[in-house]
Amino acid sequence: MQQLFELQALEFEKTIQPDQAAHVAELRAAIPQPILAHYDRMMVRGKKGVALLHHQTCSGCHMQVPLGVVLNLKRGEDVRLCETCQRYLYLPADPLEFSAPAAVAPAAPVKAVKKASRRQLAKV
Repeated sequence: MQQLFELQALEFEKTIQPDQAAHVAELRAAIPQPILAHYDRMMVRGKKGVALLHHQTCSGCHMQVPLGVVLNLKRGEDVRLCETCQRYLYLPADPLEFSAPAAVAPAAPVKAVKKASRRQLAKV
């Protein structure tokens, strides 16, 4: 799946450099023909053929993926398609590889607010 994801990243660029064309051909040769045929059908439609799986959600259609599918992908047992959008699901080995968290500034201390009584509110 990593090779297919890498192929998609190269093919969705505006232009493919001459040195990348050889790498694209090499990746296409390493991917099994049935998987490559399905991927090419998606590309002809103008859609990406591979979607990242992030927090049990397909990044292609944003639908939740069954836990059994996620576990199969984690074990590396099988290649799976999203049941909704029919994209191949790719679960990166390092979950932080494709989602760098934004820097969070420390929160300012919150002052305690005294609860007003009914008598104090009636004076206002």
